[in-house]
Amino acid sequence: MLSVELCSGVDALYLSARGAAPQSLFADLEQARASAELDGLPVSTHLGGYPVKVQSRAWGKYRYCAVHELARIGFTPSETLPVVRFQPTAVALHALGPELTVLWASNFLDACGIQATLHVSRLDLHSDWHGVEFHANERSNFVTYSTRRALWEVAEELSGLAFGKRGGALICRIYDKSREMVEKGHDWWPDVWGPAYDSERKVTRVEFEFSRAGLKEFGVDGPEEALERAPELWAYATCSWLSLRIPTQDDTRSRWPVDPRWQLVQGSSLAGRSAPATRIRAGIREGELRTFRKLATGVLSSMAVPLGTFDIRDTLRAVEPELRVYERVSQRDFADRVDEKRRRSTP
Repeated sequence: MLSVELCSGVDALYLSARGAAPQSLFADLEQARASAELDGLPVSTHLGGYPVKVQSRAWGKYRYCAVHELARIGFTPSETLPVVRFQPTAVALHALGPELTVLWASNFLDACGIQATLHVSRLDLHSDWHGVEFHANERSNFVTYSTRRALWEVAEELSGLAFGKRGGALICRIYDKSREMVEKGHDWWPDVWGPAYDSERKVTRVEFEFSRAGLKEFGVDGPEEALERAPELWAYATCSWLSLRIPTQDDTRSRWPVDPRWQLVQGSSLAGRSAPATRIRAGIREGELRTFRKLATGVLSSMAVPLGTFDIRDTLRAVEPELRVYERVSQRDFADRVDEKRRRSTP
């Protein structure tokens, strides 16, 4: 069948800000974190006018962690680390777009009174395809600078390949994105893929992760430069660092011809696609509900046996008294549990 590129571009853009933050900001964060630790729940507040939820725990080496719809944000008073780190969300990268995400991060710093410059600590570039598929027995046909590779199969079907070492300069992941979409409930991806997407066909993703060390090898530091040079980085990754070849009698593997499927990957547009934020939010919601439907069906159908009910309506009616019993036993209202989970959710 016809091969078609559904979309390509940036799928991860981790940013760090080197500079200084006002002590008043850390005082506000410390107060919010203390409240979060006391209640065991994130605390809703505003930083520089932006609504966030301050978490009760650190984020790695960053003592303070705040969650905004567009990013997870870490703050630290340490002088040995960047003062702020950003991990943009799907809504940011695939609705707002990477360029505007960088602008948003810069505006956030200014609004919080943080004097800092933005740097890229990780950049993931991807290309998603219909009709470009690889098989497990072809793994030895890949020519790469890396000595590390891994393979994953589901029901004897190839689900993923990986090249490179975790924490290294460059990693490649090739996997069934359509399977991952279903498993993780990321139901908004079809809106990014657009009208060319066919739900009956597999979507293969080729993804390269450049660490800060990998970007430094190309002299890339700032986010604007990283985005501008993304095609150059993709060309290196798909032409020099890794390529799929057609075996010949030649003992020098690098002289084997490039597989036509990989030539398509090499020619990726990296133009990117976007979807309205409302559609991505709706897709996230639908993915969550799809997962919960399965869980709820399993639990309720199991409860129907001792309850002696047979259909959904009768079972739901019979379940309510049981939930009331558990409210009394646990000494906690169902509504309180809902409120807690809502407070834990992203702003």
